[in-house]
Amino acid sequence: MGSISGAEDDPRVTCQTDSEGVALIRITRPEKRNAMALSMWVTMGSLFRRLDDDPAVRCVILTGDGGHFSAGADIAEFGEVRANAAQGLEYDRINDETTLAIRNCRKPAIAAISGVAVGGGLALALACDFRVADATARMGIPAGRLGLVYSVLDCRLLAERVGVTHAKEILFSGSIVGIDDAARLGLIDRRAEGDVLGAARTLAAEFTRNAPLSIAGNKAILNAIANGTAPGRMAELERWIADAFDSEDYAEGQRAFAERRAPRFTGR
Repeated sequence: MGSISGAEDDPRVTCQTDSEGVALIRITRPEKRNAMALSMWVTMGSLFRRLDDDPAVRCVILTGDGGHFSAGADIAEFGEVRANAAQGLEYDRINDETTLAIRNCRKPAIAAISGVAVGGGLALALACDFRVADATARMGIPAGRLGLVYSVLDCRLLAERVGVTHAKEILFSGSIVGIDDAARLGLIDRRAEGDVLGAARTLAAEFTRNAPLSIAGNKAILNAIANGTAPGRMAELERWIADAFDSEDYAEGQRAFAERRAPRFTGR
C-alpha cells in the first residue's frame, strides 16, 4: 500500500493506494462533517491530477470520514475567501479546476457516500463517474438558501446526471433529500445495503480487471459526447481507438481469450 503526499497538501485530504491499484481519497474533517476549506479543494485537485498520471492506479474511490461524505464548502471562511465578486469568481475557478481534475481523470472515479453530500460535497460526487450510497445518505444543493448561483460547470454536470427538470427541482427547492428521493432524482447509481466503502470496492473490482487504455478511451469519448465537444474532437477521440488496436493490452486480450484464461493487462 502506498501514499501520496506533497508540500502543498492539506492533511485533511488523504490518499492511499492498495495492491490492486485502487486509490482511496478520504476527506478527514469529521468535526465539520468534512466541509471543504479552500486549501482542501486545491489539494483534492492536485491529488486527482497526480493519480491520473500514475500508471499503478487503476481506479479512484472518494469518501469521507466520520459518517459523512461532505457538507460542501466551508461557509465559515467565506468572509475571507469569498467576500465579493472577484473573490467569488476566483473561488469558483479553483473549484472548477478540481471538478475537472476529477471529471477528466482517465481512471474510473467512484464516490462512496454516507451521511451528508450537499452543495459542494454533492458537486464532488457528481464529478465522479459513479455514486454508491448507503441508507444514511442525504443529498441536496442549498445554493438558493445562501443567495448563490451555482457555477456553470456544476450546473452542467448536475443536468447531465439527472436531466434538466430534476436539476431545476434540486436547485430551485434547495431541499436536502434522503436515499429514496436521491434515487428517484438520479443522484445515485447503486445502493449499499451494508458497508458503503465495501460496495464501492466491489464496483472498483469490476473495473480494475479490464484494460486501462480501453477504460480511459471509452471515458474520454463518453465525456466528450456528454459535454457536446465530440464533433470538434473527432481526430483526438479516434486516436484513442487506434492506439488501443496497437496496444500490448489488445494483444494480451486476444491471447487470453484464445487460451481461456483471465487477461493480465498492464496499461500499455
